[in-house]
Amino acid sequence: MLRPIFFALAVAVLVAPAPAAAPDITGNWIFTTITSTSDSNLCILKFETKDGKPSASVVFSPENVVTTVAGLRATETSVAVTVKQVRKLQGRSLTSEYAFVGVRGQDAKVVLGSTGTERFRNRAKLSATGKETLGKDELLIPISSPEPMIKVRQLNNKALIAATTAAREKDAAKKKDLQKAAAELRQEADEKIPALYREVIDKHIDSPAALDAALTVLRGTVRNKLSAQEAVRFVKVVQEKGAPFGPLFVGVSLAPIAELLANQTGLEAVALAAIEPAAKAMTDDHSAAIQSLVLSAYQTALARAGKAAEAKAISARVAKLEAKIDAEYLKSMPPFKPIAFVGRKDSSANQVVMMELFTGAQCPPCVAADLAFEALENSYKPTELVLVQYHMHIPGSDPMTNPDSVARWEYYREHHPDGIRGVPTSLFNGKPATGGGGPLAASESKFKQYVDVINPLLEKTSAVKLAGKATRSGDKLAIAVEVANGDGNDMKLRLLVVEEVVKYAGSNGIRFHHQVVRGMPGGADGIAIRDKVFKHSAAVDLMDVRAGLTKYLEEYLAENPNRPFARPDRPTEMKVLRVIAFVQNDKTGEIVQALQLEVEA
Repeated sequence: MLRPIFFALAVAVLVAPAPAAAPDITGNWIFTTITSTSDSNLCILKFETKDGKPSASVVFSPENVVTTVAGLRATETSVAVTVKQVRKLQGRSLTSEYAFVGVRGQDAKVVLGSTGTERFRNRAKLSATGKETLGKDELLIPISSPEPMIKVRQLNNKALIAATTAAREKDAAKKKDLQKAAAELRQEADEKIPALYREVIDKHIDSPAALDAALTVLRGTVRNKLSAQEAVRFVKVVQEKGAPFGPLFVGVSLAPIAELLANQTGLEAVALAAIEPAAKAMTDDHSAAIQSLVLSAYQTALARAGKAAEAKAISARVAKLEAKIDAEYLKSMPPFKPIAFVGRKDSSANQVVMMELFTGAQCPPCVAADLAFEALENSYKPTELVLVQYHMHIPGSDPMTNPDSVARWEYYREHHPDGIRGVPTSLFNGKPATGGGGPLAASESKFKQYVDVINPLLEKTSAVKLAGKATRSGDKLAIAVEVANGDGNDMKLRLLVVEEVVKYAGSNGIRFHHQVVRGMPGGADGIAIRDKVFKHSAAVDLMDVRAGLTKYLEEYLAENPNRPFARPDRPTEMKVLRVIAFVQNDKTGEIVQALQLEVEA
């Protein structure tokens, strides 16, 4: 299973250096991750104190799992340790990293806390033990679930199995019937599940499932038709049930919920009450990424609650944190040195390759593709490779998505139904190739895959020639393009306005996005090329583009209230722009030539 990848700066240990008088933590400790259905005992760690400093080692690791441990820190109130496990499964290695941060309570033998990133935290704990090994039956300890929670899983499983069965069916008629049945099961689940979650909270408040139920109901505030009174109650459940696992767990869990509540009329005060305690607990001991996440949600809640002055003060803090995070990010990304293209072997070859990447700011597997895409920009000249990036609301909402990028997606869905299924998807001269992505560690491998597709295409020759100019005066953009030998019944000229760099910290950890499509002057359908020498001009008002993007995002959020954006900002600066012109055969989908125009001031 792919897990979200975040960078080292986002998982910094959140505990100050240990004071000399920190309580003794020597001994063996079982490290456990916690869900509402089970406790997973991952390993046994041994804590020692040498020369006044705590250290950690691995006493027990399950079969076929290599466990390493680093970074033990302890204070009078907290314990932090990082555990890395590599599992061997069917010849593959799966790596998991657990950056545990725990809070010391009254029980000296148990430290409750959480693992994860600045976007998502899982409950976890350390338990003192005299054991040095665990039996197979001790690795996973089931926890009985309340009846309504069992029904929730049954409803979800039925809908999921039906959807999977429909997706695998090849026969068109059977597939249609199966899709209808799957949709009905999904609708049934969506209608029944909110009441079941409420029942968990009403009748099984002492169950571990109550915390998960409250979080899930709050994430679906609009769909679940929460009143202000209910929202207050469920927020308190999260705060009270989450408190033993530390303010970090509560803050990260409630930050996106506070953003969601703040944008619902009548729930602004609930949003503020949800996030304010966590925001006030933020100090420089917390990572900049976590501070930024929690304080950004606090800023939104303050603004929506009419507290403009307080929101402005928090905004200044967030800006400083973001600058710090950006600087660290830019030092290390991409995480490899791209190889520069040495030039075409055939001096007469003139084909400019156009790479189109469909991606999403909340897509974990898009990390490798996005970073490889960025590296390509440093390896090729624009006269060799033209790069464009379309953002989609897949799997979560993305403020860089626009109607033209969605239309472009649908265009390729029609031409390549088997090749355009999700993000990331890459196309070269209009044809899908090397689909998929991966985590951060796979970015260099992905880059090499792209290079292997691009280089042979650069040895081709096209009869079509493109020339043009783009100029900007304030927010007015003037474009003039000339096409030679591009005429034909199915030939279309298309124009793209792309922003060189867009800063938006999506939930997958990518902070800077390159060559992002902002619009298609002349429309996604393109302009028919009527003559052997065809000239076309276009005028773009960037104020209209910004207004259109803002309206689209507002309408999208209104229609999809349960799919909040990862951050409150809506990037529409459009400071540095480029224009891409390309000629495409609409019968085959092939792009026969492309041109990148630098916008002149």
